[in-house]
Amino acid sequence: MSKPMDLTLTQKIVAELTKKDCSAGEIKDATGASYPEIFAILKQLSDTGAVQHYFAYNTPLPALIYQLKKQPFGKI
Repeated sequence: MSKPMDLTLTQKIVAELTKKDCSAGEIKDATGASYPEIFAILKQLSDTGAVQHYFAYNTPLPALIYQLKKQPFGKI
């Protein structure tokens, strides 16, 4: 059985992703959480279909970027 998500940190991460697509480093800077905490929550959010990721190549170094998954119109 997996450990329940830390709701406070989860809410902070979702709030950051609501503002803009973010790298793990940007999430770390905004929340003060450790990378293992961030990646554990991002994995859980990804497993539930709330978050997706993509590679951004238009940055000085290619980066893995996370974003909230867009919900189709009519779905809540």
